[in-house]
Amino acid sequence: MKKFVPVDPVCGIELDEELALLHDHNGKKFYFCCNGCRRIFIKKPRKYKAKN
Repeated sequence: MKKFVPVDPVCGIELDEELALLHDHNGKKFYFCCNGCRRIFIKKPRKYKAKN
């Protein structure tokens, strides 16, 4: 069974699900490596949602 590996939609880094910052956007969970990437996503979510 393959383990879920979240990817930061802003910088593309693979993350540890337990250590990543989580943000819920329109009912979908997004994972981030740092607060900076999370803030960038919040400002322009449409730009990064297409990557997921």
